[in-house]
Amino acid sequence: MCRRCLVHVCPQRDRTCLSSGSYLLNFKGCGECGKMEFIKIAELEKNETETDETVTYQHQCSECSHKIADHEYTFTIDGEYQEYAMNCVLCGYGEDRVSIMPDDPEKIAQYDMY
Repeated sequence: MCRRCLVHVCPQRDRTCLSSGSYLLNFKGCGECGKMEFIKIAELEKNETETDETVTYQHQCSECSHKIADHEYTFTIDGEYQEYAMNCVLCGYGEDRVSIMPDDPEKIAQYDMY
C-alpha cells in the first residue's frame, strides 16, 4: 500500500463492493513517478467454490508499475442471504447482505415493529 497515492486511506464505502475496477476519486496520482495515469490491475486471482467467491488483485500505476494497493472482494452464500465484502485502501471498505428470498425476513421483522 502507498499512502502517497491516496486521497484517503480505506474510505468507508457503505454497501459498495467492487469485484473489479478502481475507485479513481480516491487516487491522487502515483507516489513513485508522479503521473496521473490509469490504474492497471495486476496479479488477478479468482477462487470459487459452490457457495464462495474470492477475488484478489493489485492496483498498479500503468506507467511505472508502482503498487498502489491490494484489493480483496468476497462473495458468500450464507443460508438465505448473499453477503458481499470489499477491503482495499484505494477502493475502501464496504459490505452488503441481500436476501435471496422474494421477501427479506429481516426487513419484514423490522417493519412489524412499527
